[in-house]
Amino acid sequence: MKSPIPFLALLVLAAPLGAQAPSRPRVQSDPSPSEDRRIADLERRLDAMSQALEAQQAGTTMPEAPAEGRYGMAPGASKVYDAPVGLSLGGYGEFLYQGKAATLQDGTRVGSTKTADALRMVLYTGYKFTNRILFDAEFEWEHGGYSDESPEGEAIAEFAYLDFLLSKPLNVRAGMMLVPVGFINERHEPPTFLGARRPLVENEGGIIPTTWNEDGVGLHGDLPGHFSYRLYLMDGLDGSKFTAQGITAGRQLGKQANAQSLAWTGRLDWMPVPGALVGGSFYTGNSNQTGTGPALQTRLFDLHAEYRAEGLQLRGLYARTTNSSAFLETLPVADPARQTGTRQWGGYLEAGYDVLRARSQSLIPFLRWERLNTQSRVLPAVVADGAMDQTVLTAGVNYLPLPNVAIKSDYQRLANGTRTGRDQWNLGFGFYF
Repeated sequence: MKSPIPFLALLVLAAPLGAQAPSRPRVQSDPSPSEDRRIADLERRLDAMSQALEAQQAGTTMPEAPAEGRYGMAPGASKVYDAPVGLSLGGYGEFLYQGKAATLQDGTRVGSTKTADALRMVLYTGYKFTNRILFDAEFEWEHGGYSDESPEGEAIAEFAYLDFLLSKPLNVRAGMMLVPVGFINERHEPPTFLGARRPLVENEGGIIPTTWNEDGVGLHGDLPGHFSYRLYLMDGLDGSKFTAQGITAGRQLGKQANAQSLAWTGRLDWMPVPGALVGGSFYTGNSNQTGTGPALQTRLFDLHAEYRAEGLQLRGLYARTTNSSAFLETLPVADPARQTGTRQWGGYLEAGYDVLRARSQSLIPFLRWERLNTQSRVLPAVVADGAMDQTVLTAGVNYLPLPNVAIKSDYQRLANGTRTGRDQWNLGFGFYF
């Protein structure tokens, strides 16, 4: 649709001219004070309309983030898809306070630990070249950002890709992309999940490392019957950096990635009715990036389901990873990668209910139970660490004064096989735009 602004500008010009047309000639004189005010007001209105027209033509008028994500991305990250041709900006932030108990599960007193963290600040930048071709990117600063004074912080690009939107069932994506596994990796903006912290199963040190991004190319789209899919070819994991805590450290994150061996990853979701989702995802590739020696075949899959209706929120996920043993057996005994579990598994069940569902705000008490073991099976000569066999029970509440702003509080009971788990209380807030 053509912009109405030029037409409105003509009306604004015509209205005062028509109102002031003289019925008979009169002697020219200096403008009266009232005429000066009308002329100044007219100039202000024309200037505002001119700026609005320029912004629209340049594509700098920012749309609101969609309530639901688009093309597999979270709401804030999807902003560029609904923007006019040109630039779009979005982002999210996350802040976390944690208080850890002074006593371990076995009764050992170690003293309490309290930390406050500017966990993440993110800027989304997108550019729509045409309605068919666009660029989308996420730039993230973690723990206050990286500097000489803050070496433990991080500044990183989490995704940066081109999307070629060919048709509803077939689109092409290329660049640095999020691996399409689980719930949280693609949709991790704080108001979109329950709890001040991401589920341990879908986090660093869990079964699905989040956030996990690699360079690649692939296809995505929506299919008849309420199905959606993503299928990518990407650079693989670096198995030499695996540890007893799983595959997290093996992510290459698109940074001068060793691409001796590539990996396939994909996802298929079915939405039979509004609010319901059932699906699965996979990752498979050789994590031996040396180009020599036996393969380290890493295979991960997950099954997930979600239901949201009438204030009720239910979510469940099961994930399992296997690593072939031949490459791990060639490693020195002292190498941390030798401790990698040849089988790892985990899952969680989560339930919440919005007690303010009839209003514009949300108050969602919730409960989540998790179980995971990153050393469910190890090499014959390796002794599994019981601390990797973990159970987490989280009870808390999310308050959303707006759909894209969340204040969260919860308490977690953390237990493991060596009884060294430590309970903790979390308070956080986050937003996206």
